[in-house]
Parts: sequence; C-alpha cells; structure tokens
Amino acid sequence: MKVGVLLWNFDQISAESISQFSKKAEETGVHALWVPETWVRDASVQLALAAITTKKIRIGSAVFNLFCRTPGLLAQTSSEIDNLSNGRFDLGLGVSGKLINENWHSVNFEKPLKRTHELFCVLKEIFVGNRVEFLGETINLKGFSLRRKPVQKNIPLYLAANGPKNISICGEVGDGWIPFCIPFSRFKEAMLPLKESILRNGRKIEDVDVAPFIYYCTDKDSRLAREKIKPDLAFYIAAMGDYYHNQLARWGYGKEADLIREGWKENGRKGAAAAMEDYLLEDLVICGTIEEVKAKLENLNSIGITQPILRIPDSISEENAFEVLSNLKDVI
Repeated sequence: MKVGVLLWNFDQISAESISQFSKKAEETGVHALWVPETWVRDASVQLALAAITTKKIRIGSAVFNLFCRTPGLLAQTSSEIDNLSNGRFDLGLGVSGKLINENWHSVNFEKPLKRTHELFCVLKEIFVGNRVEFLGETINLKGFSLRRKPVQKNIPLYLAANGPKNISICGEVGDGWIPFCIPFSRFKEAMLPLKESILRNGRKIEDVDVAPFIYYCTDKDSRLAREKIKPDLAFYIAAMGDYYHNQLARWGYGKEADLIREGWKENGRKGAAAAMEDYLLEDLVICGTIEEVKAKLENLNSIGITQPILRIPDSISEENAFEVLSNLKDVI
C-alpha cells in the first residue's frame, strides 16, 4: 500500500523545517507529502519549497480552497508546482466553509456542489492545453489557455469530501478522494456513494485513489501514543463547529461526541481529550508501537483505503514529530 504523510504543524513550521521534513519523508519511502491550507499560510509556497528539496516523492495540496482561487489561478499555480517538481504534483481541492469564504476571502459561498463539478471539468480541459470556452452556473471562461503547460498531461485531481453528494461528484470526475474522521468500522458504508458513482459513469474502482486523512503516532508505550493524538482530534470534534461532531453522530458515535464537547466546555482541549474514549480513538486513528501501527496499516486496504494520508499530531514537539515520521520507514 502506498502511504502519504501530511506536513506537520503546517501553520507554524519554519521554512528550514519544511525542507527537512520533506527530505525526511522522502527518505522513509512514503508515496506523497501533502500540504494543508487553512486561513494562516499559503500552501502553494510550502509546496514549492517541498518540490525543490525532493526528487521522487509526490507533492500534493490537501487542500486548496476551490472558492477563493479562480480556475485560472488554480491552473497556473498547479502548473508551476508541477514544473518545479518535474511532474510530481497532485491537486487536492475542497469547498472549505461559508464563514472562511465569506468573512475572510470575501467570496460568496453559493452552489458548492455545482462549483466543485464545474471546476473539476474546467481544470481537466485547461491542463490538456485546450483553449477553454465554458459557460456554467458558477464558472465562465472564454478564449484563454494555459501558456505554461504542466509536465503531467493530466494533473490528478483529488476532492476532500465527506457528504454523499460531494463524494458522488468525486466518483464522476475525480482522481482521488480525501475524507476525514470516518470510523474504520463504517468506512465501507461511507464509500458506497463513491463506488456507485464510479460504476454509473463507466469508470473502474481503481481509477479513484481513496486517501483519507488519518491521525498517526508511534511510541514504545501504546497508551502514550494515544494520549498524544487525543488533544488534536478532540479539537476537531468539539471546537470546529458542528460538522465533525455531527458526522460522528451520523456514524453511531453521537454520545461519545457529546461527551467530548462537554469536556471542551469544562476544560478546553485537555477536557475534550480526557473525555475521548479509547475505543473511539482506535476506530479513527493509527497509533501504538511500531509493530501495532504496521499491523493496523496492513488492514486498511481491506476496507477500501488505497493511500492513507497520515497526520502527525501538531501538539507534539518538533523533535518527536521527526522521530514519528522516521518510524514510517519501519512500517511501510
């Protein structure tokens, strides 16, 4: 199984450490280094730095906001990173949310499903070198083509999606699917909209890379590995609006999600982490000793995962993060 890794502490990490992390990721033998983007830093700069400091590993955005960047800018940025990396770029996209788009980027968060579908179709046309004429509901392009061609004829397009309608779009026009916070025990069920869409559109299951974000940590003590992940994962469930809380409830963990939220209200991140049940954590993350992590990774393919994108907790020290990254060479 190919394994990806997410850039550690992407909102705070220094340029020097980005280079070191990228090189170390390549040395471990992972398939790809993925770089996230929130409202703090521009991931394209970090991706460019990773591209010029590595030689073989794939480089991916995980993910660019598909509302705040125009189709033309996304194409230009992608082509540049693909050229810098000599054809190693994977373009991950997602809609983000209403608050970030409207209150930070000053763009209307309208028709996200239609925007996603139209953008994927347009980008495919741009990347093959066509002069684009596209009149859609959310995108209008006329008479331009990308003058600096990417190295790859078709840059792979990944979609971050958890809802069935968005997942279905990925099955129709995407090359990869990036979900997050879906329990392993329910993953096959969560994949059904993807599989149905793939088959409905005359494609093959293997045409779409299934690449979920999964928190990952190793330690000689399994309990310590779990405790290092809990604060970061609990933050998403308790404090990132209702989205991940409701998602866990939909997959049968409503009571557990409620307890984590209550813990947050009582004592912030520490309280939320303390309220997280170990059995919930085990259904969402890959952690433990090197031997335990290796066994858990080997089981992922049986539920349909083809490239787990492993996320090292941001809350651990940089030294520990590099150690956890280095341990991947012993588990993949």
